[in-house]
Amino acid sequence: MKQRFKKPSKNVSERMKKVKSTDTNLEKTMEKTLRSLHIKYEKQPDLEGCPDFRIKGTNILIFCDSSFWHGKREKEITGEAFKKNREFWKKKLIENRKRDTQNNRALRRSGWSVQRFWDTDILKKPDKVINRLRRIINETIG
Repeated sequence: MKQRFKKPSKNVSERMKKVKSTDTNLEKTMEKTLRSLHIKYEKQPDLEGCPDFRIKGTNILIFCDSSFWHGKREKEITGEAFKKNREFWKKKLIENRKRDTQNNRALRRSGWSVQRFWDTDILKKPDKVINRLRRIINETIG
């Protein structure tokens, strides 16, 4: 039997429409990091899954993932983090994770190297991101 979930209120739907999906602080910070490393890139390449960046001259795609929207924290996936609309948010975040996995598989099958970075690392641990980017570039270009 298919489980029905409470539809979000009109207010929730309107707020969700206003959530920025491009030129976020997260993307701007990653862009600054790429520029600091003199890495040439394309923003928002027209590819499946909507990667945030493509490293020019390589098969590397970069996604800048929000911990919330991409379900990093288990308490959000289980619904524990929510007081209202718990089942709606739980379902939404599980579906987001599932879509990320499907996009990763499809892109990898097409020859892309998919790299996902968490917002917490991009914003608070830039050295970790820089080291990982250098390693990925060195492994790819040599």
